[in-house]
Amino acid sequence: MIHYPLVSIICLCYNHGRFVAECLTSVFNQSYPAIECIIVDDCSTDTSVPIIQNLLRTQDQLITNRQNLGICKSFNKGLQLAKGKYIVDLAADDYLLPETIRQQVSYFETLPEEYGAIFGEAILVNEAGNKIGTWYKRDEGGQLIQSVPQGDVFAAVLAGTPILTVTAMTRKVVYDALNGYDESLLYEDFDFLVRASRHWKYAFKDEYWVNYRQVAGSQSRNQQTRRAKQLESTFMVCKKAAAMIRTPEEEIALLWRLKQGIKQCFYLEHYSLVRKYATLHESLKPLSASYRAILWACQLRVPFYQIYRGYQKIRR
Repeated sequence: MIHYPLVSIICLCYNHGRFVAECLTSVFNQSYPAIECIIVDDCSTDTSVPIIQNLLRTQDQLITNRQNLGICKSFNKGLQLAKGKYIVDLAADDYLLPETIRQQVSYFETLPEEYGAIFGEAILVNEAGNKIGTWYKRDEGGQLIQSVPQGDVFAAVLAGTPILTVTAMTRKVVYDALNGYDESLLYEDFDFLVRASRHWKYAFKDEYWVNYRQVAGSQSRNQQTRRAKQLESTFMVCKKAAAMIRTPEEEIALLWRLKQGIKQCFYLEHYSLVRKYATLHESLKPLSASYRAILWACQLRVPFYQIYRGYQKIRR
């Protein structure tokens, strides 16, 4: 008899009424037979909940938050109910390809236990579901032309090399060992990558696993707004990472990340956070003259945000 390890898909929904049916249908239509779906609605004010209730199967579970708790707390509520060997964190505006879970489990089962997570490629789609590209760079023939880190990816994560977490499948023992997502933070992926990659390896498979919807108002876009609240969470993760550094390569990667934080917070006029990043950097290595000039500009409260926004529009 073929053994199918149970996979727990934790689907987080907040005002995704336009997309949640497509997301859940992609879960229910998977070719892999051993899946439990745990949906956590984070106090949506649209039609999300009735749509979900209409689609639920007997083996599925729905948690409806009475107040908006955010991504990290909502996911952890779902994680408490999960019984699977493997966990998939699926946003309700994304959707899986039909063979995704089967391909992921098949690959994961060939790897030693030192690999805590696997990830793959995503098709980028717009709000209408039309393909607009792929996450990783490819040539005209569809061949991957971008280097993707594998194995010990801790330094790569700090250096900003993209690990596509929306395509990830993770061993539940990893989540259990790390106590899930850090509920003191506003977003989860950078922090969890840092903590998990410190203790486990990551493996990449060049297969399309997720249709990744690009939606206005997403967390990543919100981080580019003036004095964005998510910036504080990013700094807290960097502070954690500083205590985990083991090699000169990792220190160089973190110093790069801290410099990026200084510049971003300056552009977004989050001056107090610029000073925090600078202090953390100088605990490892003195800042160069150019970055000291940024600190001086912060003291003068130089209004740089509108210039930064204009530059971003030109780049697009």
